[in-house]
Amino acid sequence: MDRDLIEKYFNDQCSEEELEQVLEWFQTDEGQAFLKQDMEREEKRLAGNNASSSFSEVESKELFRRIQKHKKKVNREKWWLLWVRAASILLLVTALSSLVYWSGIIFQKSKKNAPSYKTYATNAGQQKVLTLSDGTKIRLNEQSSLRIPRQFGVKDRKVKLKGEAYFQVAHDKGHPFIIEANRATIKDLDTQFDVKADSAAGKVQVAVIRGRVLLKKEQKDSTGRTASAILTRNHLGILQLSDSQITIEKGGARNYLSWKTHRLVFKGLTL
Repeated sequence: MDRDLIEKYFNDQCSEEELEQVLEWFQTDEGQAFLKQDMEREEKRLAGNNASSSFSEVESKELFRRIQKHKKKVNREKWWLLWVRAASILLLVTALSSLVYWSGIIFQKSKKNAPSYKTYATNAGQQKVLTLSDGTKIRLNEQSSLRIPRQFGVKDRKVKLKGEAYFQVAHDKGHPFIIEANRATIKDLDTQFDVKADSAAGKVQVAVIRGRVLLKKEQKDSTGRTASAILTRNHLGILQLSDSQITIEKGGARNYLSWKTHRLVFKGLTL
């Protein structure tokens, strides 16, 4: 053991690492022998009135008591640090476990509450006929899609259309049938009608065969107004999404169903 380090110990100048090193060495046979020899030399110096030792006068019992006191102090500090570390780890694990647990519950709850949809789609040259749970009949034109909630009719009757479809709605005044199509909303008022959402041309057109239909743009313009119109039998409404203008044409609405009927009808018109 380094003599300078031992002198630092007796002068209370050791760092925690050095203190631990000296105390551990004192527990060895070599350290015990050093302490015994050092105390014997100290006694001889005191008996012969020699010059003072570089160490303070300390009785053997007091020296050992001091060593044990330091040792216990270091051990207590070690155990306290270990306990704090263990408690911190346990707290961290508990927090992470709680976070994972509650995140799972929130995720499952949000997943459970999230609406579930079913989408019907057609390819080129293909049409599809659907009958919904409320009795509404829909014919989907080619290259079109219709998204319907799996719990359709529980709270409302709302579908989303891309492309073109013909609707024969089972009217229910308490639960209006609503179609969302390319930033426009079409609401049935006891009717049969055709809806075409033309994204390329930036317009939505509605041809009413029977009854009434409400055609409305979802978003307001810069002035805070929104375009809307009620269309009746044999009327065609065209909503321009760019300027929110609705044009209404009377007559010839059935010709807009030619994709479904394969017929064009002209009556009282010039060639």
